[in-house]
Amino acid sequence: MSDVYVRIEVAEYRAGAAMTASSLAGTLSSALNERLALVRGLTAFVEVASGAGNLAEQFPRYAESLRRSVVGVRNISAAPDFVVRIVYPVEGNAKVLGNDLLKDPRPGFAETVQRAIISRDVTIHGPVGLLQGGQGLIARQIVYGPEKPWGAVGLVFDVGAILDEVGFDRVPPHLGFALVTEAGQRVAGDTSALRNDPLIERINLPEGHWKLALAPRSSWEALAHADPTFRGFQAAFLLLALLTEAITFMAVSRRYSLERQVDLRTAELGRTKNELEQFAYAAAHDLQEPLRAIASYAQLLERQQKGRLDEESEGFIREIVEGAGRLKMLLRDVQLFLAEDRVPLGGVVVPAGDALKAALTALKRRIAEAGATVTAADLPEVQGDERRLREIFIVLIGNAIEYRHPDRAAEVHISHRRADGHDVIDVRDNGIGIEPRYRDQIFEVFRRLHSRDEHPGTGMGLSIARKMVERLGGRITVASSPGIGSVFSIHLPAPAFRGFP
Repeated sequence: MSDVYVRIEVAEYRAGAAMTASSLAGTLSSALNERLALVRGLTAFVEVASGAGNLAEQFPRYAESLRRSVVGVRNISAAPDFVVRIVYPVEGNAKVLGNDLLKDPRPGFAETVQRAIISRDVTIHGPVGLLQGGQGLIARQIVYGPEKPWGAVGLVFDVGAILDEVGFDRVPPHLGFALVTEAGQRVAGDTSALRNDPLIERINLPEGHWKLALAPRSSWEALAHADPTFRGFQAAFLLLALLTEAITFMAVSRRYSLERQVDLRTAELGRTKNELEQFAYAAAHDLQEPLRAIASYAQLLERQQKGRLDEESEGFIREIVEGAGRLKMLLRDVQLFLAEDRVPLGGVVVPAGDALKAALTALKRRIAEAGATVTAADLPEVQGDERRLREIFIVLIGNAIEYRHPDRAAEVHISHRRADGHDVIDVRDNGIGIEPRYRDQIFEVFRRLHSRDEHPGTGMGLSIARKMVERLGGRITVASSPGIGSVFSIHLPAPAFRGFP
C-alpha cells in the first residue's frame, strides 16, 4: 500500500516539475528570440549607417537604446572587415578593440564567424570566457555591402542575468536544473541533473538547440518519502494494517466457526438422508413379501368363489388384486430409484444397439397390442452399462406407446448424432406431446399429468431414467410440440478413445 502511495506522490512531483520545466523553457526561448531580434536590428542599422558614412557618430546612441531594451547586455560591437573597431560601452570592454574575428585563436570564435558567413543568420557561441573578463554568450551576424561582406556585428549577453529574468532563480529548492548545448556543453546549472531521471525540454535556436533538464537533487522516490504527508500516511497505514489484521482474524475465526457448524450440519443431514433412504429401500423390499401374499390369496379367493358371490363382492376382490398389482409396480420403481446410487457403474463402452434390442424384447407385447411401429438407425458404442441403457429405453419407448395420439398409430424412431463431444440418442414419437409449462415437471418423482384411469403407471419412470442418465455422466432433455409429438434426447459423454470429425 505504501508503494502505491509513493508512486502517486512521485507522479504528482513529476507532473509539477514538468509544468515548471515547460514554463521555463518557453520563457527562455522567448527571451533568447527577443535578443536575437536585437542582433538582426543592429545588422540593419549598421548596413544603413555605414552606407551613409556616419556609423561612428550614430552607433553609441543606437547601442544605448539596445542596452535599455533588455537586461543582460554586456557590450555591443561592430567589426568592419571583421576587425572590432567600435564597442559600446567602451568602459570595461576596451580590450576587444582591434580583435580580428577571423584570426581569433580561442576555440570556436573564428568558426562562429565562418558559420555566420555561410548561414547569413545569427549564430550563438558560448558561454565563453571574454577578453574583458567573465563569461558571456556571444551572438553575431554578418553585415553585407554592395559587393562583399562589410564585416560583422555582435552582442554579448550575461547568461546569468537572462536566466534570472526567466525565473531560474525561483526553481524549487528540491529540484536542480542543467542547461546544455546540443553538443553537451554546459550553459548553466548543474549537469548532475542529467543523471537523475530528468524531465527534458528543448529550446530551439537558429543553429541547433539547447536542452533544459529538470530533476530532483536526490531522486523522485526520496522526494516522496521526505514529504511530511507521507510520514503521516505511514502512521495511518500502520494503524490501518493493525486494524485490518484484527478484523481479518475475527472474520477468519468467525468463518471457521460457521464452516465448522455447516460441516457438522451437512454431515448430520447426510447421515439422516442415508438413513431415510436405507429405511425406504428396506421398507420397499420387505413389503414385497406380504404384498405377494395379499395378491395370491385375493386371486385364490376370486377363483374359489367365482359364481358364488354377488357382483359387488366380486368387484371388491378385483380391486384388491389390481391394487396389489399397482403397489407391486410402485415398490419396484421405488427400489429401482433408491438403488440407483448404490449400484456401481459399469464404466465400460457398450453397444447401444444391444441395449435397445433387449428393451424392444421386453416391450414386444405392448408394442403389438398398441399397433405401434418402432424403427431405429444404427447406434454406436457408448460410455455406460447395458442394464441402465435398457431401462432408459424401456421408459422412453414405453411412454411413447402409452401417450400415443388417439387419431393415429404410434410411431417411434431412435437415432444417433454427435454434438459438443457427446453421443446424443434421440427417441422421437408422434404422440400427444407435452405443454411447455410441464416439460420440467415430468421428470419429478410421482409427477403425473393425467389420471391413473387415463394412463396407468407409478409416475416415476422419467425420474428413474433421468437419474440413470446422470449417473452415466450425461443428461436428458425433451423438445415437444403439443398434438405433434416429442423428442427425448439422451446426451452421453463420448468414449475417450473415439475422436469426433
